[in-house]
Amino acid sequence: MTMQIFMESIVAIFTFQNMIFMLAAIVFGMMAGALPGFTATMAVALMVPFTFTMTPVSGLITIGALYCATVFGGSFSAILLNTPGTPSSIGTCFDGYPMARQGRGKEAIYTATIGSGVGGVFGTFGLILFAVPLARAALRFGPPEFFWVAIFGLTIISSISEESLLKGIAAGFIGILISMIGIAPVGGDMRFDFGLVSFQGGVEIVSVLIGFFCIPEIFRMAMDPSASYSDANSVQHEKGALKRAFNNVIGHPLASLRASVLGLLIGILPGAGGNIANLIAYNEAKRASKHPETFGHGEPQGIVATEVSNNAVVEGAMVPLLALGIPGSPPAAIIYGALLLQGLSPGPQLFTRNASLVYAFMLSFFVVNILMMIVGFFAGKGMYKAVIKVPIRILIPTILFLTVLGSYAIRNNPMDVIIMFLSGIVGYILKDLGFNTGAFVLGLILGPIAERGFVQGLLMGNNVSMTAPWIIMFTRPLSIALIVLSVFSASWPFIRAAFRKKKGGATILAAALEKTEDPSVKKLNTDYVGGAIILGVTAIFFFQIKEWSRYATMAPKSILLVLALFGLALLVKGKFKPEMIATTFTKVSKSLALVIVVGVLWVFLLDKIGFLATSFAAFFIIMFAFHPKKGAQRIIGSTAVAVGVIAVLYLVFVKFLLVSLPTGILI
Repeated sequence: MTMQIFMESIVAIFTFQNMIFMLAAIVFGMMAGALPGFTATMAVALMVPFTFTMTPVSGLITIGALYCATVFGGSFSAILLNTPGTPSSIGTCFDGYPMARQGRGKEAIYTATIGSGVGGVFGTFGLILFAVPLARAALRFGPPEFFWVAIFGLTIISSISEESLLKGIAAGFIGILISMIGIAPVGGDMRFDFGLVSFQGGVEIVSVLIGFFCIPEIFRMAMDPSASYSDANSVQHEKGALKRAFNNVIGHPLASLRASVLGLLIGILPGAGGNIANLIAYNEAKRASKHPETFGHGEPQGIVATEVSNNAVVEGAMVPLLALGIPGSPPAAIIYGALLLQGLSPGPQLFTRNASLVYAFMLSFFVVNILMMIVGFFAGKGMYKAVIKVPIRILIPTILFLTVLGSYAIRNNPMDVIIMFLSGIVGYILKDLGFNTGAFVLGLILGPIAERGFVQGLLMGNNVSMTAPWIIMFTRPLSIALIVLSVFSASWPFIRAAFRKKKGGATILAAALEKTEDPSVKKLNTDYVGGAIILGVTAIFFFQIKEWSRYATMAPKSILLVLALFGLALLVKGKFKPEMIATTFTKVSKSLALVIVVGVLWVFLLDKIGFLATSFAAFFIIMFAFHPKKGAQRIIGSTAVAVGVIAVLYLVFVKFLLVSLPTGILI
């Protein structure tokens, strides 16, 4: 990049019109990202038609700003509602939501805001300096390498499930099994559709994410609808939140650099993306920490790792797009289409024929990330204050309404809403039994990547050896490096535990649990229950296997065999070394039962009776049941809140975001 091109790019960026476009895109992107189920891909797709009348540089800058802001916006709902607004914010839920419940929500949001900006700025440096060489390096990744990348990602389970490793690994394999519902990645066989047409397209990941992370928290709120949002005095924790947030990010430069590099590199790999990067970065942060036991209980470094990495992914995804013409993510694929519509052809010639344009686009990410931080401070602070001031009785139906609306908006499929709510019930029970729901989601995301890489790798291996095609998985240099990393990652928790045991140290978390444990509380042998559930799931899926092709059958049979072994192992463990847990799902309160019944009726009837009618009825019933007043005040208050919330969200989704809603007998 010459000085002339640099100056031309800067002049193109800092026009009044482009600054307004960037600000508008940032605000819209943050709103879209914060809405459960509204992904970055959907937001970018909605924006493309508005760029047709813009100049090429204005259109690209606007779309780039929107992409960055949508990924960042997912952190708001992850922290405040325990719902990843986008799949890239899964890891942010692990520590962001506990911080919010502890009254440290403002610190968590500020940390996510600063981390997102730092990750975006670093990713932009990488994009500008190393676009072409990094893109060429990414081309070395074939199916065997993607298989081992997925395996490396799955080894995170050993870190996030240290408290119950057997259950964590089993949950991961159940997630992989669920990911196999639908069309096989190689062969095209229809698998595990259970005779339902809705399952032929597979299970929508975002719906399951919403169900597993958000619905259980709604149920926990419903156990005591008169309680406050924060467990601690939030006013006390708000003092110095911004200073602590800066220290969380800027005060740990190596941690931020590590997450940025991981996000940039994973973003470059086509098909990987922020949903993998944020989990891998989270695992590496936990592994490098001196106090890994604090992760998952409100550790700011968990937020730093996930938010820095998933925002560096945005710029990483631009590397193969601009340098090679290969989109690195679904939003990047839409940006690819926008480039073509502007008469531009992504690839090496783009840097020579349209140098000023492409560098203006890349340099604009610096400006976007700085503006995003400024807007994020004000927006995040306002959202946190709004959430903590709203009574739980209003939060419950409002969040439930958002989950229903967001799940439906993804594919306009009522079955996605049903799967979302049922996933929430299953997630609530599994988490109560000691299963790690994060491990399940990890398996759901990485399962298709692992299976596709494995099967395609075997097909490639036929050219190497017809008798042993699998040998290709272990002979390529990059595969060997990834295997070594996977083995090290999987064994690290055991190495660390052995080292600490040798030193005679106890974890902070274990000591805390030992102090708070109440011997009078009745406990359940969760190993027996968990083992029975795993064997039951295995049997259900086993009897669904039909005459599929060899490559479509290989992975499901292997996963079912492993799951059966884990189920038996849990039963044996329950006999000799049981894990006794005081569960709550066996003691359903009246308020929780009401929310479950209303929720089930809502999701099953919304496309038969009508979305608005069922939503108002469900909202009103929950509000009426939990309202502290009596008589006319109770009816008027419940009606007013139900109508007001539904009307606002209806206008946002239907009139502004152009989401179609189902209509039945009524509206």
